[in-house]
Amino acid sequence: MSRYSLMRAMQRVSRPEWIVVALTATLAACAPLPPVANPAANQSSHQDSQQATASGAARPADGPLPVPPNLIALTQPAGQQRLMTTAHNQSYWPLSEYFETQRNEAYCSIASSVMALNALGIRRPESTQYPDFPYFSQQDFFRSVDPQVANAARVSKEGMTLDQLSAALGAFPVEVRKFHAGDLTLGQFRDLIRDTTGHSDRFALLNFRRVEIGEAGGGHWSPLAAYDAASDSALLLDVARYKYPAVWVPVTQLYAGAQAVDNVSGLSRGIVIVGTRAN
Repeated sequence: MSRYSLMRAMQRVSRPEWIVVALTATLAACAPLPPVANPAANQSSHQDSQQATASGAARPADGPLPVPPNLIALTQPAGQQRLMTTAHNQSYWPLSEYFETQRNEAYCSIASSVMALNALGIRRPESTQYPDFPYFSQQDFFRSVDPQVANAARVSKEGMTLDQLSAALGAFPVEVRKFHAGDLTLGQFRDLIRDTTGHSDRFALLNFRRVEIGEAGGGHWSPLAAYDAASDSALLLDVARYKYPAVWVPVTQLYAGAQAVDNVSGLSRGIVIVGTRAN
Protein backbone atom coordinates (compact mmCIF):
# COMPACT_ATOMS: atom_id res chain seq x y z
CA MET A 1 0.00 0.00 0.00
CA SER A 2 1.47 3.36 -0.98
CA ARG A 3 1.67 6.25 1.47
CA TYR A 4 -0.93 8.16 -0.55
CA SER A 5 -3.31 5.19 -0.58
CA LEU A 6 -2.88 4.69 3.15
CA MET A 7 -3.71 8.36 3.85
CA ARG A 8 -6.81 8.17 1.65
CA ALA A 9 -7.89 4.96 3.40
CA MET A 10 -7.49 6.49 6.88
CA GLN A 11 -9.69 9.43 5.90
CA ARG A 12 -12.54 7.10 5.01
CA VAL A 13 -12.59 4.79 8.05
CA SER A 14 -13.44 4.98 11.73
CA ARG A 15 -10.74 4.79 14.42
CA PRO A 16 -10.98 0.98 15.03
CA GLU A 17 -10.88 0.39 11.28
CA TRP A 18 -7.98 2.87 10.93
CA ILE A 19 -5.92 0.76 13.34
CA VAL A 20 -6.54 -2.31 11.19
CA VAL A 21 -5.53 -0.40 8.04
CA ALA A 22 -2.30 0.82 9.64
CA LEU A 23 -1.55 -2.60 11.08
CA THR A 24 -2.02 -4.26 7.71
CA ALA A 25 0.29 -1.79 5.99
CA THR A 26 2.97 -2.12 8.67
CA LEU A 27 3.02 -5.91 8.59
CA ALA A 28 2.51 -6.35 4.86
CA ALA A 29 6.07 -7.53 4.42
CA CYS A 30 5.25 -10.53 6.63
CA ALA A 31 2.20 -11.63 4.61
CA PRO A 32 2.12 -15.45 4.37
CA LEU A 33 2.07 -17.52 1.22
CA PRO A 34 -0.66 -20.15 0.69
CA PRO A 35 -0.26 -23.13 3.07
CA VAL A 36 1.64 -26.19 1.90
CA ALA A 37 2.40 -29.54 3.47
CA ASN A 38 4.14 -29.19 6.83
CA PRO A 39 7.93 -29.58 6.38
CA ALA A 40 10.06 -31.71 8.65
CA ALA A 41 11.85 -29.81 11.38
CA ASN A 42 15.46 -29.65 12.45
CA GLN A 43 15.84 -30.75 16.06
CA SER A 44 18.64 -28.37 17.17
CA SER A 45 18.49 -27.15 20.76
CA HIS A 46 18.17 -23.38 20.41
CA GLN A 47 18.77 -21.87 17.03
CA ASP A 48 16.67 -22.21 13.90
CA SER A 49 17.95 -24.47 11.18
CA GLN A 50 19.50 -22.83 8.14
CA GLN A 51 17.65 -25.36 6.00
CA ALA A 52 14.20 -24.32 4.78
CA THR A 53 12.90 -27.88 5.15
CA ALA A 54 14.23 -31.38 5.55
CA SER A 55 11.81 -32.71 2.96
CA GLY A 56 13.15 -30.74 0.02
CA ALA A 57 10.22 -28.32 -0.32
CA ALA A 58 11.23 -25.18 -2.17
CA ARG A 59 11.94 -22.04 -0.17
CA PRO A 60 10.00 -19.00 -1.47
CA ALA A 61 12.40 -16.69 -3.29
CA ASP A 62 10.73 -13.47 -2.16
CA GLY A 63 9.59 -13.94 1.42
CA PRO A 64 9.26 -16.05 4.57
CA LEU A 65 8.31 -19.72 4.72
CA PRO A 66 4.66 -20.67 4.17
CA VAL A 67 2.53 -20.42 7.31
CA PRO A 68 1.30 -23.89 8.39
CA PRO A 69 -2.47 -24.34 7.93
CA ASN A 70 -3.03 -24.74 11.69
CA LEU A 71 -1.76 -21.19 12.33
CA ILE A 72 -3.30 -17.81 11.50
CA ALA A 73 -1.01 -15.00 10.38
CA LEU A 74 -1.64 -11.62 11.98
CA THR A 75 -1.84 -10.06 8.51
CA GLN A 76 -4.84 -12.22 7.61
CA PRO A 77 -8.30 -10.70 8.30
CA ALA A 78 -9.04 -13.42 10.87
CA GLY A 79 -5.77 -12.65 12.63
CA GLN A 80 -6.49 -8.93 12.76
CA GLN A 81 -10.01 -9.59 14.03
CA ARG A 82 -8.70 -11.65 16.93
CA LEU A 83 -6.31 -8.90 17.95
CA MET A 84 -8.92 -6.17 17.80
CA THR A 85 -11.67 -8.06 19.68
CA THR A 86 -9.79 -9.76 22.50
CA ALA A 87 -9.44 -8.02 25.85
CA HIS A 88 -6.07 -9.67 26.41
CA ASN A 89 -4.06 -7.62 23.91
CA GLN A 90 -2.36 -5.06 26.13
CA SER A 91 1.10 -6.56 25.66
CA TYR A 92 0.83 -6.18 21.89
CA TRP A 93 0.90 -2.38 21.68
CA PRO A 94 4.18 -1.67 23.51
CA LEU A 95 5.88 -4.79 22.11
CA SER A 96 4.92 -3.99 18.53
CA GLU A 97 6.45 -0.54 18.89
CA TYR A 98 9.83 -2.18 19.58
CA PHE A 99 9.47 -5.28 17.37
CA GLU A 100 12.94 -6.55 16.40
CA THR A 101 14.43 -9.10 14.04
CA GLN A 102 17.11 -11.28 15.64
CA ARG A 103 20.64 -10.37 14.50
CA ASN A 104 21.57 -13.98 13.75
CA GLU A 105 19.87 -17.36 13.92
CA ALA A 106 20.87 -17.92 17.55
CA TYR A 107 19.91 -14.48 18.90
CA CYS A 108 16.18 -15.10 19.27
CA SER A 109 16.42 -14.86 23.08
CA ILE A 110 18.31 -11.56 22.84
CA ALA A 111 15.92 -9.97 20.34
CA SER A 112 12.95 -11.04 22.49
CA SER A 113 14.60 -9.59 25.60
CA VAL A 114 15.45 -6.16 24.19
CA MET A 115 11.91 -5.86 22.83
CA ALA A 116 10.58 -6.40 26.35
CA LEU A 117 13.15 -4.14 28.03
CA ASN A 118 12.44 -1.21 25.69
CA ALA A 119 8.68 -1.78 25.89
CA LEU A 120 8.73 -1.62 29.69
CA GLY A 121 9.74 2.03 29.55
CA ILE A 122 12.45 1.63 32.19
CA ARG A 123 15.61 3.74 32.23
CA ARG A 124 17.66 2.87 29.17
CA PRO A 125 21.45 2.62 28.95
CA GLU A 126 23.79 4.42 26.59
CA SER A 127 23.79 2.78 23.19
CA THR A 128 26.75 2.20 20.90
CA GLN A 129 24.30 1.71 18.06
CA TYR A 130 22.51 5.03 18.66
CA PRO A 131 25.05 7.26 20.49
CA ASP A 132 22.64 10.16 20.98
CA PHE A 133 19.75 8.03 22.25
CA PRO A 134 19.71 5.63 25.22
CA TYR A 135 18.34 2.28 24.06
CA PHE A 136 18.43 -1.44 24.84
CA SER A 137 19.95 -3.17 21.81
CA GLN A 138 21.02 -6.65 20.83
CA GLN A 139 24.49 -5.27 20.19
CA ASP A 140 24.90 -4.06 23.80
CA PHE A 141 22.83 -6.69 25.62
CA PHE A 142 25.77 -8.50 27.21
CA ARG A 143 27.46 -5.36 28.51
CA SER A 144 25.85 -5.82 31.94
CA VAL A 145 25.58 -9.63 31.93
CA ASP A 146 28.03 -11.81 33.86
CA PRO A 147 30.06 -13.63 31.15
CA GLN A 148 29.91 -16.77 33.30
CA VAL A 149 26.14 -16.73 32.81
CA ALA A 150 26.18 -15.97 29.08
CA ASN A 151 28.35 -14.15 26.57
CA ALA A 152 27.88 -12.99 22.99
CA ALA A 153 30.33 -15.44 21.39
CA ARG A 154 28.76 -18.52 22.95
CA VAL A 155 25.16 -17.41 22.51
CA SER A 156 25.82 -16.64 18.83
CA LYS A 157 26.52 -20.35 18.39
CA GLU A 158 24.22 -22.02 20.92
CA GLY A 159 21.43 -19.66 21.94
CA MET A 160 20.24 -19.66 25.56
CA THR A 161 18.33 -22.03 27.79
CA LEU A 162 15.40 -20.95 29.94
CA ASP A 163 17.58 -20.78 33.05
CA GLN A 164 20.34 -18.87 31.26
CA LEU A 165 18.04 -16.16 29.93
CA SER A 166 16.33 -15.81 33.28
CA ALA A 167 19.72 -15.33 34.95
CA ALA A 168 20.93 -12.92 32.26
CA LEU A 169 17.83 -10.74 32.59
CA GLY A 170 18.51 -10.55 36.33
CA ALA A 171 21.29 -8.08 35.47
CA PHE A 172 18.68 -5.52 34.41
CA PRO A 173 16.35 -3.44 36.63
CA VAL A 174 13.33 -5.68 36.04
CA GLU A 175 11.41 -8.39 37.82
CA VAL A 176 12.03 -11.82 36.28
CA ARG A 177 10.06 -15.02 36.81
CA LYS A 178 10.71 -18.30 35.00
CA PHE A 179 8.40 -21.26 34.50
CA HIS A 180 9.45 -24.60 33.08
CA ALA A 181 6.47 -25.98 31.17
CA GLY A 182 7.12 -29.39 32.71
CA ASP A 183 6.12 -27.88 36.06
CA LEU A 184 2.86 -26.42 34.72
CA THR A 185 -0.46 -27.98 33.79
CA LEU A 186 -2.05 -26.88 30.53
CA GLY A 187 -4.51 -24.78 32.54
CA GLN A 188 -1.73 -23.05 34.48
CA PHE A 189 0.18 -22.42 31.25
CA ARG A 190 -2.91 -20.86 29.65
CA ASP A 191 -3.65 -18.71 32.71
CA LEU A 192 -0.08 -17.43 32.73
CA ILE A 193 -0.33 -16.33 29.09
CA ARG A 194 -3.79 -14.79 29.51
CA ASP A 195 -2.91 -12.90 32.68
CA THR A 196 0.38 -11.57 31.28
CA THR A 197 -0.90 -10.45 27.88
CA GLY A 198 -3.67 -8.53 29.60
CA HIS A 199 -1.04 -6.09 30.94
CA SER A 200 1.34 -3.60 29.38
CA ASP A 201 3.88 -3.67 32.22
CA ARG A 202 4.94 -7.33 31.93
CA PHE A 203 5.73 -9.57 28.99
CA ALA A 204 5.88 -13.31 28.34
CA LEU A 205 8.94 -14.62 26.48
CA LEU A 206 8.26 -18.12 25.22
CA ASN A 207 10.92 -20.79 24.73
CA PHE A 208 9.52 -23.56 22.53
CA ARG A 209 10.36 -26.00 19.77
CA ARG A 210 8.98 -25.11 16.36
CA VAL A 211 8.07 -28.60 15.19
CA GLU A 212 5.29 -28.89 17.80
CA ILE A 213 3.45 -25.92 16.28
CA GLY A 214 3.94 -27.17 12.72
CA GLU A 215 6.86 -24.94 11.72
CA ALA A 216 10.29 -25.81 10.38
CA GLY A 217 13.24 -25.44 12.72
CA GLY A 218 14.39 -26.28 16.22
CA GLY A 219 14.32 -24.43 19.55
CA HIS A 220 13.25 -20.81 19.48
CA TRP A 221 12.35 -17.77 21.59
CA SER A 222 9.72 -15.11 20.85
CA PRO A 223 7.36 -12.88 22.87
CA LEU A 224 3.67 -13.64 23.27
CA ALA A 225 1.62 -10.48 22.73
CA ALA A 226 -2.07 -11.41 23.05
CA TYR A 227 -4.49 -14.20 23.99
CA ASP A 228 -7.86 -14.93 22.38
CA ALA A 229 -10.24 -17.00 24.50
CA ALA A 230 -12.70 -17.77 21.67
CA SER A 231 -10.03 -19.61 19.65
CA ASP A 232 -7.85 -20.49 22.68
CA SER A 233 -4.83 -19.15 20.81
CA ALA A 234 -1.97 -16.76 21.56
CA LEU A 235 -0.21 -14.28 19.29
CA LEU A 236 3.47 -15.14 18.77
CA LEU A 237 5.56 -12.16 17.63
CA ASP A 238 8.23 -14.19 15.85
CA VAL A 239 11.58 -12.41 16.01
CA ALA A 240 12.83 -14.47 13.05
CA ARG A 241 10.80 -12.23 10.75
CA TYR A 242 12.82 -13.32 7.75
CA LYS A 243 11.41 -16.81 8.31
CA TYR A 244 7.86 -16.57 9.70
CA PRO A 245 5.41 -13.73 10.34
CA ALA A 246 3.59 -13.05 13.58
CA VAL A 247 1.02 -15.85 14.01
CA TRP A 248 -1.81 -16.98 16.24
CA VAL A 249 -1.01 -20.43 17.66
CA PRO A 250 -3.37 -22.75 19.56
CA VAL A 251 -2.36 -22.77 23.22
CA THR A 252 -2.33 -26.57 23.28
CA GLN A 253 0.39 -26.54 20.61
CA LEU A 254 2.38 -23.81 22.36
CA TYR A 255 2.23 -25.92 25.50
CA ALA A 256 3.51 -28.96 23.62
CA GLY A 257 6.33 -26.86 22.16
CA ALA A 258 7.26 -25.53 25.60
CA GLN A 259 7.13 -29.05 27.06
CA ALA A 260 9.82 -30.17 24.60
CA VAL A 261 13.08 -31.00 26.39
CA ASP A 262 16.03 -28.69 25.80
CA ASN A 263 18.99 -30.83 24.73
CA VAL A 264 21.47 -28.59 26.58
CA SER A 265 19.76 -28.31 29.97
CA GLY A 266 17.92 -31.62 29.88
CA LEU A 267 14.84 -29.76 31.14
CA SER A 268 11.62 -28.66 29.53
CA ARG A 269 11.43 -25.25 27.90
CA GLY A 270 8.86 -22.72 29.12
CA ILE A 271 8.15 -19.06 29.78
CA VAL A 272 10.13 -16.17 31.26
CA ILE A 273 7.99 -13.26 32.50
CA VAL A 274 9.73 -9.87 32.47
CA GLY A 275 8.04 -6.97 34.25
CA THR A 276 8.58 -3.71 36.04
CA ARG A 277 9.74 -3.95 39.63
CA ALA A 278 7.30 -3.05 42.38
CA ASN A 279 8.15 0.21 44.14
